[in-house]
Amino acid sequence: MITTGDIQSWLNGDKLRSDALRKHYRLIGLILVLVFVYILSGYRAMQQQNRLSDLHKAVKDKKMEYLTIATEKARMTRQSQIVINLRERGSHLQENRRAPYQISNR
Repeated sequence: MITTGDIQSWLNGDKLRSDALRKHYRLIGLILVLVFVYILSGYRAMQQQNRLSDLHKAVKDKKMEYLTIATEKARMTRQSQIVINLRERGSHLQENRRAPYQISNR
């Protein structure tokens, strides 16, 4: 059981000046440094996870943008779309209905 005398000896520093505790100052210092490093590495890991999450989101956005542009490009380069664009612009070009190379039936 903790008495008021024990609490008072901790608060006024008598316990910290005792020989038993004085022998372990280096160990206590090492433990405090390791706790500090552990907390610091935890914060660093959290920052890296947040950054990685942001990068994954950016990659996903860029991928969707790429797919949109690729789809639009594929639509614009279809033969039917090219014919429509030429007609809208008043071009007198006509679509070739024959194959560019005919294979004879010999």
